Amino acid sequence: MNKLDRDDILNSLAFLPLLAVRLYADGGDAAGRRLALLVVVLLIAHGWAALFAYRAERPIGPGLIPHALLFVVLLPGPVPWGGAILAVSFGSVFGREIFGGKAILPPTLIALAFALFSFPRGGFEVLGLLSRPADPLFAISCLPGAALLAWHHGLAWRVAAGAVLGTAAAALLIGLPAWWTHLWMGTYAAGILFLAAVPEGSPKTEGARWLHGALVGALLVLIRFASPEQPDGVVFAALLGGLFAPLLDRLLIWRHRHALYPHS
Repeated sequence: MNKLDRDDILNSLAFLPLLAVRLYADGGDAAGRRLALLVVVLLIAHGWAALFAYRAERPIGPGLIPHALLFVVLLPGPVPWGGAILAVSFGSVFGREIFGGKAILPPTLIALAFALFSFPRGGFEVLGLLSRPADPLFAISCLPGAALLAWHHGLAWRVAAGAVLGTAAAALLIGLPAWWTHLWMGTYAAGILFLAAVPEGSPKTEGARWLHGALVGALLVLIRFASPEQPDGVVFAALLGGLFAPLLDRLLIWRHRHALYPHS
């Protein structure tokens, strides 16, 4: 088994507890629809990967099963299949396949962002989040997978820690609710750990990872308070943070060089 296959297995195992909690919360027909959507999403992602691999005469890249699993897990409830298929197609093509099967940003993040922009009322994000009960069980279910990925260097723990610090700072400045309640509201834990703190969207330098995490955590709180409808905000915060990741790397590298050679 090569490293890419092993990474796929580890990522898939990391997301299984989240899927189990989602299915338990759905119950009955809703759980069946989520599983059926998972199969459809996996087929769509594999279809695009196979098409691009055939045209470019290269192997199909890794990450299809984790991409499909995470996309379906992060959906708060039943969504229109047409919108989900379009979103997964967009995320697969523009987040992965046009770069030779290697993700620049997490394809799931791009797919969810496309869904939220294109179908704002399509059920892809929880609205009125601050008035809804928290879901600590979903947040807790993220921890075993996060520990597994961190152990195998598949998760930037500094980004996750920085996000908690950024969330705490922003929440303390704004006020209620208490900052720690954000940690188990909506998809905070899964979004921070599996969208913001993954290698594809994180800076490369250690100091920049702290800044990146703090930026994502603070943006998330601001988004949750800025909209009258109070959306979850995880996807937009992770996307904006990911776009700033290369800049943070360059900033830290420039600062280090300037400190060593102030007159250069």
